[in-house]
Amino acid sequence: MVSLIFIIYILLSGAIIKIIYRDSLRDWSLKWLIVTALPVIGWLFPVFWPKRWFQSKSEGLGAELFEDAEEPLMQMNGIYNMVEVEKELNVIPIEEALIVNEYAARRTVMINVLKQDSMNYMDILQKAVSNEDTETSHYAVSAIMEMKRKLTLSLEELSLKYESNKDDAHILRTYSDVLSNYMKSGFLDERTLRKYKFTYILVLDQLITILPEDDSAYIEKVDTELEVGALLDAEKTALLYLNRRPHSEEAYLCLLKVYFYMKSYSRLQEILNSLKSSPISLSNRALTLVRFWSEGA
Repeated sequence: MVSLIFIIYILLSGAIIKIIYRDSLRDWSLKWLIVTALPVIGWLFPVFWPKRWFQSKSEGLGAELFEDAEEPLMQMNGIYNMVEVEKELNVIPIEEALIVNEYAARRTVMINVLKQDSMNYMDILQKAVSNEDTETSHYAVSAIMEMKRKLTLSLEELSLKYESNKDDAHILRTYSDVLSNYMKSGFLDERTLRKYKFTYILVLDQLITILPEDDSAYIEKVDTELEVGALLDAEKTALLYLNRRPHSEEAYLCLLKVYFYMKSYSRLQEILNSLKSSPISLSNRALTLVRFWSEGA
């Protein structure tokens, strides 16, 4: 009887770990081994604790504030974040339709999605691949393969153009956009993705040289350098950005983000004080950051 209970416990534990944590096979095996070797007590190990428990209040909230990178760009264009809100309102019904509607309705939804810019619906398409309706799944697979084909061709074409003419701002911007979309597509493994990130950084560096007033190029370059762990390069880019755009709120925020990731809080406070004493009229996001760090949260 005890053996049967233990077997049921092992099987249930494995299933629960897979459902809740969605880890890789290696991490799943480690957690499953712990709860099997130490029944019940194993669940109390730190490996099962939520990641947020390991973060201080300031690090957790600070990261949230810095991660919202698109809002300032939308504000500069007078759009604010209404685009993202509209996008979310459109996406939610589509996701629901693929779950609860009749098969015919699901297929209609997929056809409508395919008429749009499929890149904006990549997450939905990837989920639709495993839809129980085979025709809906087929539409999704076809869309993803076609998207991959177009992106790959665009990438190859622009790569050749870039190598032969690195001083063309239009080619540089178009190439960087295609690289960005390709990296966000989910088509790449980690090693290949990292390789493309370094290519992306080089292209953005050239774009900054040709168009030193292009705010988005600095921001994208800094974000990518942080992603690959090139913290000193990110600092160099952010300092150049601030030097060239001393009256740009986003230049200050970019450098603040770098020092946050470098955990250099003394330099973060220096830049924060410079921002507070500058004549720049701050956005709501910038004001939130200034108040957050000024209070020493």
